[in-house]
Amino acid sequence: MAGRATYHHGDLAAAALDEALRLIEAVPAAQFSLRALAERLGVAHRALYNHFEAREDLLAATAARGFDHLADALAACSDPPAFVSTYAGFALAHPGLYAVMMARTYEQFETHPALRRAADRVIAVSLGVLATPGADEEARRREVMRVWMLVHGAIGLHGAGVLRLRSDGDFVAEVLRIAGLAPDSPQPGQSLWRGPKENLP
Repeated sequence: MAGRATYHHGDLAAAALDEALRLIEAVPAAQFSLRALAERLGVAHRALYNHFEAREDLLAATAARGFDHLADALAACSDPPAFVSTYAGFALAHPGLYAVMMARTYEQFETHPALRRAADRVIAVSLGVLATPGADEEARRREVMRVWMLVHGAIGLHGAGVLRLRSDGDFVAEVLRIAGLAPDSPQPGQSLWRGPKENLP
């Protein structure tokens, strides 16, 4: 194929990540093999194996990009409400990429240096915005985890369709209220789920 002459040295690895991101963003639940990705790039699948030993290695590299993008976005946040809004906004805008990021195992974070570095950037920004200055390290990490678990859990419920349908903006506003980062509205909107009477036939 003519496309094979296009890539030199490290260009193929970058092109593969670009194409993987396009696939993930276009169809969040997409499953693809390295062979299928190589066909889209117009290269022999063996060429990709020179850069990624397996599909999981490609996904780890893709997740590293995602964490870097998230760290860049969070770096502009100066307070917890902005952090939660930005974090949730990123996850809602990039559901496929966020799912890939959150599906990485502890072992992958420990064995893929780029993924570890990117995740550490997010952790560093999170500690700077969410943790109490001067507190001991464990307490500061727990402060971050408390917010992260709440927001991540809410995003999962929202994405799964478990909660009452609402706009992403209204959802983020509700998360801020539940997290105690925004005042309760004097006239709150619809509750997050239907009450027992609403479920009756």
